[in-house]
Amino acid sequence: MADTPTYNPNQERPTEEMPDWRMELAVPLLSFGGALLAIVFWINGAPFDFRISILGCVFASWVLAYLAWIRPKKDIVALTTPIYSFIFIAVPTDIFSSVILQLLYAVSLTILLIRLKYRFGKPGTAVSLGKEMGGSLKTYIGQTRDSFSGISPETAHAAAIVFVRFAEGNYEDAAQGSRTAPADGGNSDPVIILAFRIIHEHSTLLSRSQPRPVTYLTFPEKDFPRLAKPPVAAHDEDMEFYSALDNALLILFSAAWNASERDRPHLLACQAFAQKLMSSK
Repeated sequence: MADTPTYNPNQERPTEEMPDWRMELAVPLLSFGGALLAIVFWINGAPFDFRISILGCVFASWVLAYLAWIRPKKDIVALTTPIYSFIFIAVPTDIFSSVILQLLYAVSLTILLIRLKYRFGKPGTAVSLGKEMGGSLKTYIGQTRDSFSGISPETAHAAAIVFVRFAEGNYEDAAQGSRTAPADGGNSDPVIILAFRIIHEHSTLLSRSQPRPVTYLTFPEKDFPRLAKPPVAAHDEDMEFYSALDNALLILFSAAWNASERDRPHLLACQAFAQKLMSSK
């Protein structure tokens, strides 16, 4: 637990994962802005070197190429747009043809930006279930994807916070977070609500250094198909008590992974703890 990075629950998204909307906005502003500048000077008959306005397309191309570069899945077309932008400068043409080409190129860059945004993922999301997660944990996440992908982002984010806090050994915060976790109104998943309650119970006991109580929360038989570690037939109260905790933590891990993509880097940082839960008896 000591090696687990500290998780700031107020951090909405890691910097490397956050798409900079200002850079995305710069692509159409620069490309169309340069063409608009050329049109204004042309209409007013002012002396103007139209190649200056082409720089808007050049800069927009470099911004688009950078946005393509920082994505884990590369868009070759977007990456090579700076090459085409320099053709405008290298090939002489009249101002009318130049303005038309700039407008067409600005439209093309905007289309490529939309394509990049919706087909090539978010910047920095190099998290891949197949490459970064393995073993029985990966299998469990896949098996429960449909069960947990429909919960609200708020509940999934709360699940991530509680899991990471518990993995850090910060039991007081884990107890507080599990007690105040969003309930999704009438669409609450009973197994997730129970998982939060079980972790609240265990976290409270651990923070106060109290022993196992005589009565404690466990998962009912109807929830067994969704548990990572189904209870064993032999009745052992200690095993049943701690198995309920392991299953509750793994439920929150899977729920957070499947329904809160922004929290995946934090969950990956704690995957050794999650893998240990999967393998513990």
